Amino acid sequence: MSDSSEESLLFTVGSVWREARVSCPHPDILRAYMTDGLEGRAADFVAFHLDESQCPYCASTIEDFAARDQAKKAPPMVDLRDKLLRSTVAALRKAR
Repeated sequence: MSDSSEESLLFTVGSVWREARVSCPHPDILRAYMTDGLEGRAADFVAFHLDESQCPYCASTIEDFAARDQAKKAPPMVDLRDKLLRSTVAALRKAR
């Protein structure tokens, strides 16, 4: 087998792995990694997958989880609306 055939084969194997996401951890594993719930080799694998392999699919999943976590920390708009309404009513009563 020539060098170009071997390179082509490696590229094909690599592209199949990426397209099929063979090495991608399950989203539950990614969530556990984010919350420091993985230890040892499992944590090492996920770190390698994200940092060294730079998997765009798993990076996107991590970003989605982070955005959801951030949204949960933000005050709900309903609470802000109610506070605005109460403060407006209180200000109008004082103005009488």
